[in-house]
Amino acid sequence: MNKALFEIGVEDLPSSEFDSIVEQLKSNLVESLERHKLSFNNLDIFITPRRFGAYIEGLPLKQEDQKEERKGPPKSICFDKQHQPTKALEGFAKSMGVPVENIQFKSFNGSEYAYIELVKIGEATKKVLENIIPEVVTKMTFKKPMKWGTGEYAFVRPIHWVLALYNDEIISFEIFGKKSSNISFGHRFFGDKITVNTINTFFEQLRNQYVLPFYEERIQKIKKEIKTLEIENKISVSIEEHEDLVQEVAKMTEYPTAVLGSFNEKNLFLPPEIVTVTIKHHQRSFVASKENKLLNLYISFQDGFGREQNVVAGYTRVINARLDDAAFYFEDDMKAEIEDRLEELSEITYQRELGSYREKVERISIISENIAQMLNFKELDTIKRAGLLCKIDIPSKVVYEFPELQGVMGRIYLQHKGEKEDIYITAQDHYKPVSEYDEISTNLISNIVSLADKLDDLVGYFGINKIPTGSKDPFGLRRKTFGILRILITLEWDLNLNDLFNLTVQTYLEANNQNISLKGKEEILKEFIDNRLATILERESVSKEAINAVLINSYRPLRAYLAAKALDEFLKKEEFQDFLIAFQRVNNISKNHSSLDYQGRLFVENEEKILFQKYLEVKTRFEEYIKKLDYSGAIETLLSLKKDIDRYFDNVFVMSEDEAIRLNRLGFLKSLAALFYDIGDIERLYKG
Repeated sequence: MNKALFEIGVEDLPSSEFDSIVEQLKSNLVESLERHKLSFNNLDIFITPRRFGAYIEGLPLKQEDQKEERKGPPKSICFDKQHQPTKALEGFAKSMGVPVENIQFKSFNGSEYAYIELVKIGEATKKVLENIIPEVVTKMTFKKPMKWGTGEYAFVRPIHWVLALYNDEIISFEIFGKKSSNISFGHRFFGDKITVNTINTFFEQLRNQYVLPFYEERIQKIKKEIKTLEIENKISVSIEEHEDLVQEVAKMTEYPTAVLGSFNEKNLFLPPEIVTVTIKHHQRSFVASKENKLLNLYISFQDGFGREQNVVAGYTRVINARLDDAAFYFEDDMKAEIEDRLEELSEITYQRELGSYREKVERISIISENIAQMLNFKELDTIKRAGLLCKIDIPSKVVYEFPELQGVMGRIYLQHKGEKEDIYITAQDHYKPVSEYDEISTNLISNIVSLADKLDDLVGYFGINKIPTGSKDPFGLRRKTFGILRILITLEWDLNLNDLFNLTVQTYLEANNQNISLKGKEEILKEFIDNRLATILERESVSKEAINAVLINSYRPLRAYLAAKALDEFLKKEEFQDFLIAFQRVNNISKNHSSLDYQGRLFVENEEKILFQKYLEVKTRFEEYIKKLDYSGAIETLLSLKKDIDRYFDNVFVMSEDEAIRLNRLGFLKSLAALFYDIGDIERLYKG
């Protein structure tokens, strides 16, 4: 089985580039191999802080031969009256480099033409790879590329070596001033230069030189080392809660080795969150516990082995210093009064055109109260205060030094000051959902305040024309809009976004911020909402037809969501497809009619009277189902109209010469078609 391997040796890669490198390398390689007609059985990407590359199995010896047909002149002009080849045929044969007698004839669109089949012999795989690998590597893009030397080259980091092999042969090329070879290097401190004579030994050679080349391989070693120390020392480390840290350590090391250290026990008085953040985020270390109680023990990782005492001493010195700082800031923060903290918020600008943080929390408090009233929630005073105090920790010294603790510190501080549970929980939870995939809070007041906070941002930034464009979204408005929709849908709050936007604009205006306006931005805001709602539904495998249909009602997110789910199920049923055909006729003939007005007394045909009575019955039941948000029941009710609609069109001529009758029939059919708009835009179902 033919194999290929290449490795790009670089200076230390930033962990933020790892995922992108793997994704780009794999997709670019697959695309390039397919484009160059090289099949393969398996492709693996390997990456460490000092190298990345690919290992390809099952390659052919050469490209597939390509058959090409070349069309020549029509047969009618290829021979003279004596059936001798004409200059046209001879010229075609000559241009193809073959004797005239090798020319064949074939029918193209009913007429015969001279043609010849050529075979392009595939190039040797090794030769093709000489072009593919440089092409794949040089087309990669990075967040912050570096230039080095004379500044001639730009890449993620300076390149130190390039290894490239096809079976046991070097694939020869030059990239960024480095010629490919069969030379690699082991661990920076514990390894040596490696001469790779055969691909089969490459990965084992790396491991012998203290390099674990595959990312997942290092993750497993990290978890195994943690588990070993847990057992030996009878301690516990939550790998699930530290999965992000496990991944980061795997991206920072080539040969991760765990060490156990301890910090000053006196700082265990600090809230566990502060201790954990200090050790985890600032020293990339794992905090240990026993029986759910934090210990003054930590697990860190070195890249290599044999320096345990020095490594532990270094980690401990820094951790103790950071915890001492945290203890000082924490004790100082706890002394501050709530009113003083609110005053400090006045001095911190949230956004120049949107005011200070104090102004923001006052708006959040008002919006939260109004949302609570819409939902018929009680405890308005608690909700208002929760909104007012939700950003209370922003002026704190702990948050200044440890921004990761924003929200957590608010909860700790307000609990310390004796505030209600709903209020101090809100200070932490109102940021949820933080990401598109994050869960919402389990606390209702937190969700109301979260909704208010995100509305304030969305309306505020749109109001001052700070609207996301392309991939740029500096204020995280896409993420916040996902949060708004997720809260409304998950908690089944049937609120109208238009009402919420108007409420938010009014709150800005009453706070003397006259810069905020959504006029002229209605379309782009609607599209912004539509795109987020569509994504939520797509992730739940709802069909595109159903999604497109309900987006007409996206300003009632809960209704649009439930309608899409119900509609998606009905679209799979034959009876619904039959119904659509009937309802399409109703919609098509009435859509250009501008009025819903009609009078029952003007119905003259028996079939239209029957349909009218059926419509009244269905409309009552339909509205009851819609009121209960039972969209399956609503659609099922509409299906009962199909038989009478068919009879109507079989026996009633809508476009009567009598104007009054014609307009009456169009008004009735328009009213009938309008029923479906509570579910979605029916046209999008049959037009796609």
